[in-house]
Amino acid sequence: MSIITITSCPVCGGNDLKKTFDGVDHFSSGEVFPVCDCARCGFRFTNDFPSEDAIGRYYDSPDYISHSDSDKGLINRLYHHFRKKMLRKKVGLVAAHATQSPIRLLDIGCGTGYFLQAAKKRGWVVSGIEKDKKARERATLRSGLSVNDENFFWEIGSSSFNVVTLWHVLEHLEKLNETIHKITEITTPEGIILLALPNCHSHDAGFYKELWAAYDIPRHLWHFSPGTVDKLLAKHHLKIIKRIRMPLDAFYISLLSEKYRGSNRLTGYARAFGVGTMGFIRSLSDPERASSIIYIAKKNGR
Repeated sequence: MSIITITSCPVCGGNDLKKTFDGVDHFSSGEVFPVCDCARCGFRFTNDFPSEDAIGRYYDSPDYISHSDSDKGLINRLYHHFRKKMLRKKVGLVAAHATQSPIRLLDIGCGTGYFLQAAKKRGWVVSGIEKDKKARERATLRSGLSVNDENFFWEIGSSSFNVVTLWHVLEHLEKLNETIHKITEITTPEGIILLALPNCHSHDAGFYKELWAAYDIPRHLWHFSPGTVDKLLAKHHLKIIKRIRMPLDAFYISLLSEKYRGSNRLTGYARAFGVGTMGFIRSLSDPERASSIIYIAKKNGR
């Protein structure tokens, strides 16, 4: 298996990288991967991870919900419940912040197409990109659109879209800087970019530490915090114009984290509810403690 070893920080270029802990793939393989921090800028990432052409087997499970739509078990049912609520919020955010009409939207990592479907119903001109073939086929059936594979992304012309969305996708992509550079290229000068990302500085991440389910190693390669997102986007001449907390994520992630801890059902549910509630309360006064954050960005000078 081809392995990618990071020797310099993708955000700041620093070479002082220290292993913070060994992360376990609780979802699929049980394998262990080092999780490192950059001493200069604090960026956290999985190291020695499978390359893009080899990582597919770590997603290959009927329980990987963003590809399979599984509704088995409480955790997956909650995921579907929260997704319905978040779909309305996501569509509303695009409508509120897009300044050009008609809206031409690209959803990168569209999964099984729920957001594409919702965006299409608003009358927007929408396109989707999805690497997983089965998820791509589901998205095509659901939205009635032709959903492209990842190779299409690199062929898109400049200023093709005025909205680009990545809902919990950037953390999966091996070509981090190349992807963001391409996104800035295909976005119009007045366009917006929306990124939803887990926050490794959140309340629930601090509580569960290396067992925090949103590390999702090795599927998640990059582990963002508000500070490192700022630095990464600034490097590509993007500025964040708004941050929106995603408070419901803490409950879902806490339930999954309790499963990884091996908690019994009653204790696990109770503690997950308590951690999620405390995270929600803390995020009210400090949004940077939210389990996940949506970042809305524009090109500098806009």
